[in-house]
Amino acid sequence: MIAIITGDIKDSRLVPVDKWMTLLKAELGLWGKAAEDWDIYRGDSFQLKLKNPVGVLEVAVRIKATIKSIPPLDIRMGIGLGEENFKSKRLLENNGTAYIHSGEAFEDLSKMNQNLLIKSSIDEFNEEMNLMLKLALTVMDEWTPSSARTVYLAMKHPEKTQMELGKLEGVSQHAISARLSRARYEAIRSFLDYFPGRLEKYMV
Repeated sequence: MIAIITGDIKDSRLVPVDKWMTLLKAELGLWGKAAEDWDIYRGDSFQLKLKNPVGVLEVAVRIKATIKSIPPLDIRMGIGLGEENFKSKRLLENNGTAYIHSGEAFEDLSKMNQNLLIKSSIDEFNEEMNLMLKLALTVMDEWTPSSARTVYLAMKHPEKTQMELGKLEGVSQHAISARLSRARYEAIRSFLDYFPGRLEKYMV
């Protein structure tokens, strides 16, 4: 089983492309090779393949935090879990249930009025995770740029203390603490830590 994230940048035309494209490419580049494991198309749309689906929600939230650090941008993503039945050197030419589920989840975003959805072949898993995502998004969609940036740093450097994160940003430990509190980072972190166990339970 693999995971596919299909996404696009909301309000991308309001911001010079170089301000967000570099960040997006850098983040996608952490998870694989360009063209083979991720690709950007139609200007502001992208697809990413994760060979280990356990971390897919963590990656999606980290990408969201990256993009939301640039006002007024946000991001929409459909996560698909499943198989890869046809593989070529170009990700966008591949096929399988993971790709189909990702595309269907992405298409459902507007209908569900939600910026992040997940789909697998297990309806019970989909219902549970998407309900939790809906609740989490009431917080994540409201992240300020500074809160999103701080969440991104906390996810990128889990080994660092708040004081060390503050030094990276040139702010106090108190400022980092306040930003993470406003972002409800502990609650989001708990959800991200909960996801792998539920995935393994349903997908065994």
